[in-house]
Amino acid sequence: MGSHRPSAWWLVIAAFCAVLAAGALIGAIVHQRSQSQPIGEGEVFADDTAAVVSILADAGSDADGVRHARNTLEVEAVSVVDVEGTIVASTSEPFVGATVANPLLGFAASSRRFAALAAATEIPLQIDGVTEWEPGTVLYQVISPIDGTDRAVLIHYDVSQLLERRIQAGEIQPLTIQLLALGLVFGLLAAGVSIGHSQASRRHREMALEAELLRRHSDELEATNAALAEARRSAERALRLAEEKMRIRSEFVLMINHELRTPLTTVVTGAELVRHGNLTQSERDQVLEEIVAHGRRLNEIIDQILAVARIENRGLSYELVEVPLEEVCEVTQAPLRGIAATPDGLGDRRLWVRTDLSTLALVLSSLADNARTHGASHVSLHCSVEPLVEPMIEVGRRPPNSIFFYVQDDGPGIDHHFLPRAFEKFEKKSTSSGTGLGLYMARLMVEALDGSISVQTSPSGTTFQIAVPGVARSMAKETV
Repeated sequence: MGSHRPSAWWLVIAAFCAVLAAGALIGAIVHQRSQSQPIGEGEVFADDTAAVVSILADAGSDADGVRHARNTLEVEAVSVVDVEGTIVASTSEPFVGATVANPLLGFAASSRRFAALAAATEIPLQIDGVTEWEPGTVLYQVISPIDGTDRAVLIHYDVSQLLERRIQAGEIQPLTIQLLALGLVFGLLAAGVSIGHSQASRRHREMALEAELLRRHSDELEATNAALAEARRSAERALRLAEEKMRIRSEFVLMINHELRTPLTTVVTGAELVRHGNLTQSERDQVLEEIVAHGRRLNEIIDQILAVARIENRGLSYELVEVPLEEVCEVTQAPLRGIAATPDGLGDRRLWVRTDLSTLALVLSSLADNARTHGASHVSLHCSVEPLVEPMIEVGRRPPNSIFFYVQDDGPGIDHHFLPRAFEKFEKKSTSSGTGLGLYMARLMVEALDGSISVQTSPSGTTFQIAVPGVARSMAKETV
């Protein structure tokens, strides 16, 4: 907790609010006085003729324009006059084709000047086909040239209505009330800020000593809390590390107990049968085949554990080079026991892959073996320049220009609840065989190749998608 001396800026704000209050009051007075004065006729005529010219410019025709202008301004008639004084368009039909009879108005039309006068009409004035003003009626008539043309605007006003427009109400205007209210608000704000600043200054002096004591206690508590927080973080890190080590150790022991004991028991039992059992030659051969198969399985498990340990301790030994896709397909087929690698969607292009062939082949081989281990009877491999599946989960970083390799099988699929942990170390379903290292090792190798690995699975099979950097080269460039 601390106490700060009130800033002098609050006094500046109070003064500024007072100035605004005074300005609002002065503005209210000036506005009310200006609104109490009648409007000049020239201002009315100038505003109306400018509005008619703007409407005529936006309208599709003069007839539409004068009709829109009369309805907007609420005048008696709006017409367009040419330089000869002939009315070419008007809201009053009898006017169209007639010539301006008043000499002053006719002179203004021919000389492109402004003129305004009250004069009797010589032609009946109609509104929507109904005669509103008979010939001889005195109307205020205003003629004004249209800039940039040889035409002029002629407007007819009812004299009484024109006088009503010139005289404005003398009561208090809404804007005047708003300005007065604004001035009152700013005045109250200025007073409130001044009073608040005075009270804050007094309170600052009273709390200065208490604030200093509290500051010292706060510093001591902060230092103690920081030390406790660091000790807690260290303990949590140590606990998490210990728990992770215990989990990995427990899972490793369980995996070794299950995965090594089962084939090892088969080997020992088979050896005892061969040694002491009374077996026929065919039974002996079958037992020997099982011993060899389980011995190989033991060897694969041990090799896989050692490979993961070697990768984690020393990393992979690899070199990323650009290799033609055809060569990649040929090399990756070899360890997959006859699986054909078929490139899709290549067209007439020849694509190159930036990868390490042996590591990529090891990844594909590991995924194929993993599929067979988990119940697949058919495994296929193919590659494509476009992604063919929508991944449910993806690890690693997919390159911008990717070549995709797919390992597809017809196995029972991967449980969706287990899928988020599928690429973690020693993670596997409790009922499945294997070490839980196959997909983890595949992830390490794919990430080393600057690629990603993703999976889409269902009860009818699983598809692994491996994305590695691709390089497109034209045939002309390769020939050169």
